[in-house]
Amino acid sequence: MPPYAALAFDLGNVLIQVDHGRFCRRLAKMAGLDAAEVYARILDRGLEPAFDCGRLSPEEFYRQVLACVPAPLPYSEFCRLWCDIFAPWPEMEEVLVRLKNRMPLFLVSNTNALHFPYIWGRFPQIHGFAGYILSYRVGSRKPEPGFYQALLRELPCPPPACLFIDDKLPFVEAARGHGLAAWHFQAPPGLIRHLEEAGVLPPADPSPGPWG
Repeated sequence: MPPYAALAFDLGNVLIQVDHGRFCRRLAKMAGLDAAEVYARILDRGLEPAFDCGRLSPEEFYRQVLACVPAPLPYSEFCRLWCDIFAPWPEMEEVLVRLKNRMPLFLVSNTNALHFPYIWGRFPQIHGFAGYILSYRVGSRKPEPGFYQALLRELPCPPPACLFIDDKLPFVEAARGHGLAAWHFQAPPGLIRHLEEAGVLPPADPSPGPWG
């Protein structure tokens, strides 16, 4: 039997690609600041974490961002720029196709009330998961214990039988501290090889030759 009975996937830079710097560079240009300073003011000083945990509404987050980084940016344009940071990852889309109906899949993401609806509407490969542990819904974000406890309550199997997959090593280590199996994601080939060796991922369908 495969060692895993469920898989828990992080979202950003695991299932889809994300570049927060894209937003910071655009906002920095409007505000006449360095992009690294914008990143520090918004993403490194507790503003985004509060939004991720649902403690700020989108409108409150917008107001606080502009209080930190004054810029001529209407709310609608802010929302567009804030969300225009994601890109598909075809290799990981194929992984989800190969995993379809094989075992329960869970989405475990530090995300917010603007990003997740945007992603849901543009990346249908994340539809149909068995459960969604989203920081803004559960009021806790990785690596806080409450986030992992929310996942554990949803699992249909013991924690060691669930493989938690994340690109941030501290989040992986925290998952292991809660009894989950965990994989530090760095690129699709390594994860694909691990899942194939574990007997979880079936072989990929070979591409048809020139004669079909």
